[in-house]
Amino acid sequence: MKTRHAVILVIFGLCLDILGALFKILHLTGADQMLIVAAMFQVSGGLLFLIKLLTNPKLKEFLDW
Repeated sequence: MKTRHAVILVIFGLCLDILGALFKILHLTGADQMLIVAAMFQVSGGLLFLIKLLTNPKLKEFLDW
C-alpha cells in the first residue's frame, strides 16, 4: 500500500465528515452512522500513514530536519 492510499482514506473521511455534519444540521436520517463511518476512515488512514512513516528506511533523515 502506498502513502497516497492513506491520504485518500483521510480525505474521503473528511469529506464524509462534512457531509455527515450537514445531515446532522438538517436533521436528516443517517447522520450518526455517516459520522461514525467518517471517523473510521480518518483513523484507519491516519494509522496507515503512521505505519508507512515508521517503516520508512529514511525515517531518521526525515525526523532530523
